[in-house]
Amino acid sequence: MTKILLLNVGWSNKGNLALIHSTMMTIENFIPDVEWNLLGPEKISKDDFVVKKRIAWGLSIRKPQYTIISLLYLIKCFYIYLLRKLNVEYSLATSSKLFDYYDCDLVINSGGDQMSGENGIGVLGNYVNILYAVLLGKPVVLYGESLGYFKSSTLNYITKLVFNKTQLIIVRENISEKYLVENGITDPKICVTSDPAFLLSPVSQDHVFNILSAEGINDIQRPLIGINPSGLINKFMEGEKQESAEKFIGIMAEVIDNLIDNLNAVIIMVPHVYSTGNDDRIVINRIFKSVKNKSKLLSIKNEHSPEELKGVIGLCDLFIGARMHATIASTSMLVPTVGIAYSHKMHGIIGEMLGQEKYIIDINDLDYTSLISKINDAWENKEKIKKELQAKIPIIKDKAMSNGKFVKELLDSS
Repeated sequence: MTKILLLNVGWSNKGNLALIHSTMMTIENFIPDVEWNLLGPEKISKDDFVVKKRIAWGLSIRKPQYTIISLLYLIKCFYIYLLRKLNVEYSLATSSKLFDYYDCDLVINSGGDQMSGENGIGVLGNYVNILYAVLLGKPVVLYGESLGYFKSSTLNYITKLVFNKTQLIIVRENISEKYLVENGITDPKICVTSDPAFLLSPVSQDHVFNILSAEGINDIQRPLIGINPSGLINKFMEGEKQESAEKFIGIMAEVIDNLIDNLNAVIIMVPHVYSTGNDDRIVINRIFKSVKNKSKLLSIKNEHSPEELKGVIGLCDLFIGARMHATIASTSMLVPTVGIAYSHKMHGIIGEMLGQEKYIIDINDLDYTSLISKINDAWENKEKIKKELQAKIPIIKDKAMSNGKFVKELLDSS
């Protein structure tokens, strides 16, 4: 039995959950006897999906109690590390919050972009969780990640120290590999593969139609254009937060009206994150209120699994996405896609790996004219784009499956 501790497991962010489901499936394909232990920012119990709350919530002066607890456990791990160096055996009780680290054979961090520059000092909580494993002598894998490019030289230095203590870093695009090499992170083996969620299987079409029926959508007309507006996107736009939110909502509403008027399209807005304070349905509702022609505007209102959302997205003739994994769902279903990017991950995955850079727009370049121009271009070339995706996706899926192979090779060499 191989015991693997999987970090950064969530539920409400369906992109994160798509990563988790795909990661577990891929590794089990190479290591069938895995016993999983899952840790995340919150305690979760959904049928057989159980996640324990991680120790290090984050390092913040606004919540000093969490910072103190995190650092006390880090000191304890360092004490155990020193004892190990002196060949002194030290065991942890099963009741210890560190026991899951102590008892496992391997620690995998699955976070997508949780350790990239957009998160600033928010990455430190993740680093502390990784250091628990390092100090307890456990091999660490960073799995399916987009990493780095911090504005702070101090954070780049800390990142170098932490990442060089891991054994294997699997990045999902070349831009992150470039960051690692340029930042002197060369001690672990580095592999460039692709995002695990390309392997996520959608539910059946019958299941999709049952979902739509439960949402009050019983008649799907064509063309059907899907839109995933992110509740987070205005955070990365230039200007005041409220002003940026209004700008984003206005642009999306104007785009929707254009597509309904000029293409006679049915628009379906699809949330991909349901987290408190970051719920895509909030911005969807605000866009809905701003659209003039609501008769051909639909939205998904209830929470669904990533497999279910992928099935819904796969019905679309064209997709416009602001969430990374919403666009991974669409492109892997061969749906021509326009991506709204707030970080290098969209450019690296959808742009470079899939050859769709022409159809990506940066959030700070976002305006109505630029976005509708890219959408119209994608619509006019949708058959060509679909053929391009048909050629690329099998290769990308093979790369995603190789993630599991690299993990098995690490375990076999330990």
